[in-house]
Amino acid sequence: MPEFRATELLELVHFLRDLEREDLLALTRKMREEIYEADEIIERAGSPVHALYFILKGGVKVLDPLPEGGFSPRVTLEPGDVIGEMELVLDEPWIATLQAVGETILLRWRTEDVLTFLNLHPEALEHMRFAAESIVLSRQIDFSWLGEDEVVYGLARKHRFFLLQGEALPVVLLAIAATSGWWAYQTGLSLFGWLGAGVALVGLALSVWQWIDWRNDYYIVTDRRAVWLEKVVAIYDSRREAPLRQVLSVSVSTDVIGRLLDYGDVIIRTFTSQVVFRNCKSPRAMAALVEEHWHRVQMQKEEQDQEAKAAAVRTILVPEETPAILEPDEPVLPAAPPKPPASRPAAIGLGRWNFLMRFEERGVITYRKHWAVLLQGILLPSIAVLIVVGLLALRAAGMIRVFSTLWYTLGVLLLLVPTASWWAYEFVDWANDIYQVTPTHIIDIYKKPLARELRKVAPLENILGTEVDRKGIVGLILNYGTVTANVGTARFDFDGVFDPTGVQEDINRAIEAYLEQKREGERRQREVEMVEWLNVYHEEIGGRTPLPTDDREDQ
Repeated sequence: MPEFRATELLELVHFLRDLEREDLLALTRKMREEIYEADEIIERAGSPVHALYFILKGGVKVLDPLPEGGFSPRVTLEPGDVIGEMELVLDEPWIATLQAVGETILLRWRTEDVLTFLNLHPEALEHMRFAAESIVLSRQIDFSWLGEDEVVYGLARKHRFFLLQGEALPVVLLAIAATSGWWAYQTGLSLFGWLGAGVALVGLALSVWQWIDWRNDYYIVTDRRAVWLEKVVAIYDSRREAPLRQVLSVSVSTDVIGRLLDYGDVIIRTFTSQVVFRNCKSPRAMAALVEEHWHRVQMQKEEQDQEAKAAAVRTILVPEETPAILEPDEPVLPAAPPKPPASRPAAIGLGRWNFLMRFEERGVITYRKHWAVLLQGILLPSIAVLIVVGLLALRAAGMIRVFSTLWYTLGVLLLLVPTASWWAYEFVDWANDIYQVTPTHIIDIYKKPLARELRKVAPLENILGTEVDRKGIVGLILNYGTVTANVGTARFDFDGVFDPTGVQEDINRAIEAYLEQKREGERRQREVEMVEWLNVYHEEIGGRTPLPTDDREDQ
């Protein structure tokens, strides 16, 4: 967890990003550092807000008060976070109790000074207001797919202009309905009344649908990723995201109307793909939040690298703390890099002839297509098998008397063989198409019975982003769809999997675990190399013969 100096932190804060360094230095002179011990209360819920806080070191736990008494921990804020934006903008007391996590250093900015600054910088006020609205909205919505301790910093919908745009047709329909009703009243023709009632019902239903559809789309920025959550009621449900560690650039695109109404597109580019927040409210404020947390992720990585170097130096300077590293008989080896898969991946999770759609074995998660896809495949062969069995049942009941019993039974059984084989073929075809997430790779296996087999394999570290699509009312009701992993210019499509958001989370967790293992291995490697260099240095220094005093003086 990085620590910040005052000016270094303020340079990252989203609502201060446009200030010159001299202005930031002037701001720091108006702030005061405060140190809190572990578990010390910083502010209590319900007390007035007298300052805005920036976390320089340590952490702050946000505790929501419970109606029956006590507190419920909501999130833990880290160095770089700002506390008090929502309360300050909404002019409310502290809504939660703030408690220090470990020794914590805060930068305190008095409310009077903040308000003076905001009066002089209206754009900073707009950015702060956007962040406050994001906090309010995030407290109202539970995104179950968020990771543990993942914090939402930016949350917005499309601009309200597009809600009004979508309501234009319902308004026209309601106007037609009102006109039709007025005409029915004037002429006494009930036909116009019924027609107006029908059009009004359609208009109201469409208006409600447009409102719900607008409310279901979200643009989200957390401390780990940028997410576009889109849902069309009963038709479509998707989630597209870009991990902040993969972000290359953030840009804003607006037109004339967008600049007047404050909406536009926020374009977040990764190596070969992009996530676009289309028609986002306050696009510059949203882009500033993305950039802030993107740079903080980069700083965290640099901090980890720096800590690895410091640990390596400590093994030489304080050898008693880590004797195993300097023990010549027990050299420390770097973590071995994960082995690439063989040309034919190990048969883990294969050969299971059951109806399980997800199972895990030896760290490998295997998915099959949803059983609804299986039902579509076996529908016709199942009908054929039932017809054949029905013919046997009708003969046994004496309702069919043609041919002798022997010949009739043999003929029906001959029909049963191809129909049962057809059914078995469709089932095996469903069971053979599997998708896997291993600790190092994703695998897509497409295999036709008695025909060709195609296996696609990609390392987890090459995945640049994932997408989730659930299309159609059946896909939404039965919770199945497609998960797409973007690997360079290629796409891995996990088609028809159950709980696609869960599959996406499995992939993301595997990526994070793999990258963490890789980073740890790289840090370990650098540590070993540093120890070797320092050992060589000490041997060289210790092996030199000191010069005589006179010679040293001559030199």
